[in-house]
Amino acid sequence: MYSKEEAKQIRVEFWEQFRDFTNRRRKNKGRTGKWILDKTGINALNLKFHFDKNEAIVGIDIETRNMERRLEMYEKLEGLRNQVNQALGEKTRWELEYVRENNKPISRVFVSIQDVSIFDRSTWNRVNMFFFDRMTALEDVFNEYRDYLRYG
Repeated sequence: MYSKEEAKQIRVEFWEQFRDFTNRRRKNKGRTGKWILDKTGINALNLKFHFDKNEAIVGIDIETRNMERRLEMYEKLEGLRNQVNQALGEKTRWELEYVRENNKPISRVFVSIQDVSIFDRSTWNRVNMFFFDRMTALEDVFNEYRDYLRYG
């Protein structure tokens, strides 16, 4: 078990090494060093990484308290289900009512891997590759369909 400070330091260490890992690979593929993430240009729609002591997740979060807006965006994404699955190379999970650790309800479309832990450095390489491959594919789909998601 780690103290709060030790746990924080390990999380910082993971995300710093992940940034270095991805910057080199993105430049080699002719991409900018930064991920899109919350800079989608679409209110309430964010691309997300999540890594904790049980799993790693790459996905799209719809974060708004306006349920009508959230449902509208979720339905637009559902229209792209086949494209998202094909790009990611696996079946995605779709949750209209996903509750985050902080009890905030959102909608989420995601893929995950289990049996990894941010506190187990021996799993970091597997997570690095999973994050890089899946988020690159997700960004490609997002960029292709950005106008559809923005304007319908």
